Formats: sequence, C-alpha cells, structure tokens
Amino acid sequence: MPRPRVKVHDRQAVCSISTAFVSTLQDAGKAVLEEIAKKGLARVNLPESVEVSLISDAEISRVHAQFMDNPHPTDVITFPYGEQGEILISVETAQRQAEEFDSPLEREITLYLVHGLLHLVGYEDATPSSRDEMDALQEGLLAELLEA
Repeated sequence: MPRPRVKVHDRQAVCSISTAFVSTLQDAGKAVLEEIAKKGLARVNLPESVEVSLISDAEISRVHAQFMDNPHPTDVITFPYGEQGEILISVETAQRQAEEFDSPLEREITLYLVHGLLHLVGYEDATPSSRDEMDALQEGLLAELLEA
C-alpha cells in the first residue's frame, strides 16, 4: 500500500494551534491509516489522500446545517470522496470537551481525527452497538499513537 497522504490545515483563529502540532497531527493520521490497513480493519477502500481542516464552531455549524440539517456545532464531520476524504474538526468543540474531561486539547483533536478516519474507512456510530465498536477501535488506535 502506498503511504497515505494526510494534510492538515489550520483554518480557524479561535485557538492558537502550533505548526508543530499540525505536523504531528498529519503524521498521526498517516500512522492510523497504516495501522488500519495493517490490521485489515477497513470496511471500504482506504483513502489515498485525506484533507483535514481545523475550523471554528461557526464554520462547522454552517456545514452541519447545510449537509445534515442540524444547525448546531459538532466535533467532527467527514466526507468520503472515493480515493479521497475530507475531515472537518471543530477546535472550539475540542477545547470545551478537553476542559470537561480534563484532557489536553491536542489529545482531543487527535481523538477527533481518529474518529473521522474510522468514518472514512466505513465505520458508523448511529446505533449503540456500532458506537461501542467504533469507540473501542478509536481508543485502541489513539492509545497506540500516544505510546509511539
């Protein structure tokens, strides 16, 4: 499998995100896709390229309303485009959740990235059982990333 391309763009001005973290996030995305491929976890073809945008609550709310008829902010939205994928992550939502769970902001954003990547490879979280399966996978993948 060719090494997947993951590109992260910081498209928000609400929270200061270092360029070092953006680079770390890109590497984490590649590592997660490689681990999914190695373990045969993908339910659909792996994307060759993923564009990740860190955005504000206002922007994710606009997209959420436009595509899912829900005007409220959410943590992560994914769009699969065949061999490509797009992940939108709300930094403001990550910031609130990080504070609520007493977790570093970087961990929360990385969790959203892993969650989005699992959506791109065919996982859903619409039912309690599918949500449980996805939660277990994302926590395992996140733990592997944080240990590396």
